[in-house]
Amino acid sequence: MRDRVFIDSNIFLYAFNDSDLQKHKIATSVIMSSSYDSVISVQVINEVSNNMLKKLNFSNNEVKEFVLDSFKRYKVQNFTKEIFANACDIRESYNISYYDSLILSAALFSGCKYLISEDMQHQQSIFDILTIINPFIDWNK
Repeated sequence: MRDRVFIDSNIFLYAFNDSDLQKHKIATSVIMSSSYDSVISVQVINEVSNNMLKKLNFSNNEVKEFVLDSFKRYKVQNFTKEIFANACDIRESYNISYYDSLILSAALFSGCKYLISEDMQHQQSIFDILTIINPFIDWNK
């Protein structure tokens, strides 16, 4: 059985922007990999779509294509009251921002072993279940 991995929005943004070629290459390999089961959340789709429009000047059709492709390529975790409640526990236990705690909670509820993100503490373990990996420091999955 392959590990389940949650991909944070910042990884997609590096994959869609080649201003940093090394990060672009690594991020692209993460989002396109078939060596693990990839999960994202509706929050990731929202954040990436907004940044594609506002910061990366993608067209509406390109954003629509990203959204539709996301539902084909990844398991998409919607939010539930349990995910929101668990996010509050994560926020309090680990002193993590509101939006990051929602990402972590969605990853946990999706059964992920790893969260791939640049924005959180590399190799931090959440409830001894989920490990945060910054692929730009250590990408060997």
